[in-house]
Amino acid sequence: MPDYRLLYIEDNPVNTLVVEELMNRRPDIVLHCCEDGASGLTEAEAWRPQLVLLDMQLPDMDGFAVLQRLRAMEATRAIPCIALSANAMPDDVEAALKGGFDAYWTKPIDFKAFYAGLEAHFPPTA
Repeated sequence: MPDYRLLYIEDNPVNTLVVEELMNRRPDIVLHCCEDGASGLTEAEAWRPQLVLLDMQLPDMDGFAVLQRLRAMEATRAIPCIALSANAMPDDVEAALKGGFDAYWTKPIDFKAFYAGLEAHFPPTA
């Protein structure tokens, strides 16, 4: 069974735990988590995930700065990036989409929408 690679850049351990638990239903997805933008950028360049979930408010930089740096590196330029944020106002969503994010998912995570979004990127293999 092929494994998909998902990188989640998130500083809140509770949010990380929720996504880790959700991934238990998708053993075909390998999840790596990073706590800040700098480590997320390093991990993305080295590991080359097929999808990045990105918190918009990290301790060292915001999601837009991380996305800009991902798009600037040859190794990570084409990786789809999804903003995952508690900021759910229409202006926040619109700014992220105009800023280059492929999608915008809100917290708290709607489990059905989360799985549906993952399936769009990572079709189940079994």
